[in-house]
Amino acid sequence: MEDVNYVKFDSDNHHILAAYRMEAEGKYLEAINEYLRAIDEDPSRVIVYKHIGNVYYRMGNLKKAEEYLLKAVESLPNFPTPLFELGLCYYRQARIKKAIDYMEKVIELDNSFLIAHYWLGILYYQYGLPCKARDRYQHVVNENPDFTIAYYHLGVTNLRMGNFEEAVQNFTKLTEVNPDSPTAHALLGEAYLNLDRKIEARRHYKIALELDPEDKKAKNGLFLASDHNENVI
Repeated sequence: MEDVNYVKFDSDNHHILAAYRMEAEGKYLEAINEYLRAIDEDPSRVIVYKHIGNVYYRMGNLKKAEEYLLKAVESLPNFPTPLFELGLCYYRQARIKKAIDYMEKVIELDNSFLIAHYWLGILYYQYGLPCKARDRYQHVVNENPDFTIAYYHLGVTNLRMGNFEEAVQNFTKLTEVNPDSPTAHALLGEAYLNLDRKIEARRHYKIALELDPEDKKAKNGLFLASDHNENVI
């Protein structure tokens, strides 16, 4: 979705350009002051509310971030990006249901907003809705097979749901993309162990320990996957 109003409102104002430079330099309060000057000078530049909210978010002032992102959402109800950023703001406040509501609105406006599907998966999972979380992660990897971190979350969700065959597929993909990840191999070992496929489980637990000898999940998993009358390592 093209942000046509973003181009109109945000193109060449000297206060906004100055605010961009100050943000880049980490001068956040000065940037906010420049943004406020821009909106005072021309109240139609409502996209500035989004910028101010993002600066406050970056500063960790989530209440002020919420205040300005709400103004952006109210002023630009058909723009997905302020809704998305407000959803993340609510997530950081641990207001998970509120974050879900706004992230769902993002997808209603723009179903191609893939990062919103990903975050909605995280939010659903934390809210105790693993089936919905799985659907969002699956959508992400279907649309973009290179969205590697989504395979991790999809695999973890499938493990929790007892979908161990699916978890093996997810973590296998993860180890193919990132063969040096001890976490990926340890989780693949766990998925195999839950299927009582101990040979495969041991192989991946051992790889995890070669990559990170202190990996406790791999150590514990290797113990559980081993026949105790043999030397496990």
